[in-house]
Amino acid sequence: MRYFNFKRVFADYFDIAGVLDGAFAYKGPDLVQVDLTNNCNNDCIGCWCNSPLLKEKKILPEIKRQTIPFEKVARLLDELCSMGTASIYYAGGGEPFMHPQIMDILAYTKKKGFTCYVNTNFTLVDEEIVKKLIHLKVDHLTVSVWAGSADVYAAVHPNKDEEAFNKIKETLMFLNRKKKKYPIVKLYNVIFNLNHHDIERMVELKDLTGSESIEFTVIDTVPGKTDTLLLTEKDRNSLLQRCKLIFESDHNKARTQILNFEQFMRRLENTDSKSACYDSDIIDKFPCYAGWTFARILADGSVNSCLKSHRFPVGNIHKENFSRIWNSALQQYFRGKTGKVKKTGNFFSLIGNDPDAAMGCYKSCDNIGQTMQMHKKITGLDGSKKRVLEGIVRFIKTARAA
Repeated sequence: MRYFNFKRVFADYFDIAGVLDGAFAYKGPDLVQVDLTNNCNNDCIGCWCNSPLLKEKKILPEIKRQTIPFEKVARLLDELCSMGTASIYYAGGGEPFMHPQIMDILAYTKKKGFTCYVNTNFTLVDEEIVKKLIHLKVDHLTVSVWAGSADVYAAVHPNKDEEAFNKIKETLMFLNRKKKKYPIVKLYNVIFNLNHHDIERMVELKDLTGSESIEFTVIDTVPGKTDTLLLTEKDRNSLLQRCKLIFESDHNKARTQILNFEQFMRRLENTDSKSACYDSDIIDKFPCYAGWTFARILADGSVNSCLKSHRFPVGNIHKENFSRIWNSALQQYFRGKTGKVKKTGNFFSLIGNDPDAAMGCYKSCDNIGQTMQMHKKITGLDGSKKRVLEGIVRFIKTARAA
């Protein structure tokens, strides 16, 4: 006769237990993005913060200077480690390598046993930093390039020239030759009307530099400012056909090295893409699990429940511990609103960069991959294990309410 190890089942499915609870998380977020600083040395044309197209909406100098001190980051990492968080992703409104103690932060992140991701424009990385990244065994580098050639790079980065692109390429080649395995490199490209014609060369750049993968996403625009960068219907149709050719020419490579390529093509095919609502065809097919699996901490210490909920902060790490914020009333409110299949109500106008959008999640959801993985885990759960979890959750909820 087969017996359940109740403790083991619960420990293996802490995250699902929270979803079954409906409000309370039984473990910390699996992945936390930390925006170490808002300071950046680039002015990417499609950036939400520093694009010259933003004009008066461009990030203010005092906000750009916001940076989380090393000591606060270290205390946060200690807390997240005790909560069961597995991965830390350094990215955000600024460039992580602009933080004065970035290497100390990366070293402490690895010391605590986290899987460490860094999203960087790579312009500040030289051979000495490369050697340090290899020595620390930083797990993943996402290198945001937005181009496959020097002329396109200069066009979409107004304060950079073609030589900056060549330096990125040479440093990537040095890194990938020098390392044994880590960091694993992914090239990242936001696609819009100034660079979509460069997509084949973007793939070639991955091969040329020896990087492991590449990913594409559609631009998320700021209305009245960067929406001039939107792809036209002609652009989308042309790009979609070229993507299909890339996919068909080497099916295995497209699946394993061009990450989420089918999702990118789905977004291009969506009939609402003309109004930049790339995910309107998928958002209401399953619940959002970001409130149980993810958190983003901005450079001012604000805590967000998903990547696009910056207009709905649920707390601030300079005022209280993250563990208290993680199951605070605001965080549980977010879970209650987003944890349904059909997303309705005024709350969703708070999501994303467009305050006039009734459903901000439709624009483009940056947590959709993580949510789909969690949905697959939940729907694939063995029925008997699910009943055990439901029983434990009912008991804990009753005890918590007493």
